[in-house]
Amino acid sequence: MFDHFRPFFLMVFSIHLLIYIAPVCIKFQYDYLYAAFILLGVLGTFKSYPTMADPGLFLSMIALFPEIYPYLRYPIVTTPLHLHAALLMPLFHRLNQGTGNANFFYASTLVFACANGAALTGCVWAGLRIAIGPPQEGFSVVQE
Repeated sequence: MFDHFRPFFLMVFSIHLLIYIAPVCIKFQYDYLYAAFILLGVLGTFKSYPTMADPGLFLSMIALFPEIYPYLRYPIVTTPLHLHAALLMPLFHRLNQGTGNANFFYASTLVFACANGAALTGCVWAGLRIAIGPPQEGFSVVQE
């Protein structure tokens, strides 16, 4: 029914990820490795057909930046979400093959995408907080 829109959708899926390159590189222009780290997270999270291996490099590169650990927003929520998705995705995939019901597998991929999104936004937030510098006495960071 929508076959004539297929090239348009393929183009949108391909170009969508290119939109993030310029803003991330401009914002983190003084730390190229951190910008590449954030871009890996964006590519792993927003890929059109993600696998568990796509955000794997992003999640393993968090160890390169130990200074962001105190600034991560929700590490206590993000870590169990990743563990939950990593344990349930193979189980639900096996269940999907046996019954033909893809709802459980789809739900586990949604949990995985939410966990990747939470990790990505937490890392962006931590990188921006580090760029501001440590809080000084008598001053508060506000946005006007």
